[in-house]
Amino acid sequence: MANEHFITEHIATLKSCVIDASKEIMDVYESDDFGEINKSDGSPLTLADKRANELILERLKSISSSIPVISEETFNQDCLSNLEDVYWLVDPLDGTKEFINKTNEFTVNIALIENKRAVFGIVGAPVMNKIWYGSVFNNNHSDSSSLDELRIVMSKSHKSENDKAFLLFLEKKDIKYKIIEKGSSLKLCSLADSNADIYPRFGPTSEWDIAAAHAVLSSFGGSVISVEDERELSYAKTNSILNPYFIAFRNNAIKDEFLPVLRDFFQKLV
Repeated sequence: MANEHFITEHIATLKSCVIDASKEIMDVYESDDFGEINKSDGSPLTLADKRANELILERLKSISSSIPVISEETFNQDCLSNLEDVYWLVDPLDGTKEFINKTNEFTVNIALIENKRAVFGIVGAPVMNKIWYGSVFNNNHSDSSSLDELRIVMSKSHKSENDKAFLLFLEKKDIKYKIIEKGSSLKLCSLADSNADIYPRFGPTSEWDIAAAHAVLSSFGGSVISVEDERELSYAKTNSILNPYFIAFRNNAIKDEFLPVLRDFFQKLV
């Protein structure tokens, strides 16, 4: 079902879905009342999350009622034990903290998962009025690796001790680098846009946080590699919605150049 024809047939509807979800989010963003509460895990939830989620679920059902949807806002751990081979994976508002703090760096994310792989993804940045989309069926990549310095994209709101140790490791290896700070799935999109070279993530993320942008990056020749086994990150785990530590590369040339160097650091994490 998840093939190039299916994506081509429904891409206009998916774009419209992201645009309209972004409008719902911006209506709340520009209001005086976010309706903010804290979920059971302590993460924030706003009216924007709820409204975008309702709209996306309705539109995805109109595309195909037979494809189930897993969304951050309706997720239940029990669903992992009965996952279909093909399903939508949705984060209606990634970067809720950025949304609340009005940093502008939050996104709408819709991915299509097939056989544990993110085969299609669409990401919208409501404030920027920009959409990224791509699939494993299309590849627009360039494998240039000529770097004066390694451009590392990192989170604005999630700096960990592992991140600091990673930067220290690069310094000891005499690798020149520049830090680019981004919120939400914009970090992966910045790789697809060739505005950064790698994105290391040595802290917790959920599958819906990155799946859509992972598919976008894949369509531009990039990859997201698990630190533990150096394989492309997979989805549809039956025991947890959380991702392992990973590092994303803008293209294969950069991965081939830096992955061997980074193995020493990876061994300290796993």
